[in-house]
Amino acid sequence: MAAEQSVDGRTLSGYAAVYGEESREIVESGRPFVERIAPGAFNETLRSGSDVKLLYNHDAGSLLARTKSGTLKLRSDRQGLAFEASLPETTLGNDVRTLLERGDLTGEMSFGFYVEDESWNRTRTERLVKRARLVEVSIVQDAAYPQTNSSLRSVSAAAHEAALLRLELHRKRVDRWLTS
Repeated sequence: MAAEQSVDGRTLSGYAAVYGEESREIVESGRPFVERIAPGAFNETLRSGSDVKLLYNHDAGSLLARTKSGTLKLRSDRQGLAFEASLPETTLGNDVRTLLERGDLTGEMSFGFYVEDESWNRTRTERLVKRARLVEVSIVQDAAYPQTNSSLRSVSAAAHEAALLRLELHRKRVDRWLTS
């Protein structure tokens, strides 16, 4: 899924993980496999209120936002692990914003986690992560899950989008009422 890019705003949002989708090939301990994340795999982390951080390229020294401060919000839905973050007005925040605007960063996301429950196929070439403790989400150049995405937008653009969606829903209700 391609990320939609916008040149204004400091709000970064999208999906850090998409449920049920295959990763690119991963190699651990010399063994290649593909991985899928089960729906709700991160629900315990979200319920626990654990502090999850938004990083650049999984670098703990490149902090962009965190749940503890309220600058990162996470939720799980049918599609995956959705996030919304307010990019800081720092050198790193400005650099990430500029790289997204220019298209140098495409909005691909990744996530750091500890597996708590998993299952494998018989040949151990496919892993399903059923439950995991989420530690961080990262905006990256090359994600293991290319289906992830993020986009940069302003709060006013988000309000405009929401208003358009409400108008479309209202129009559909009126159309149904008129054809009944």
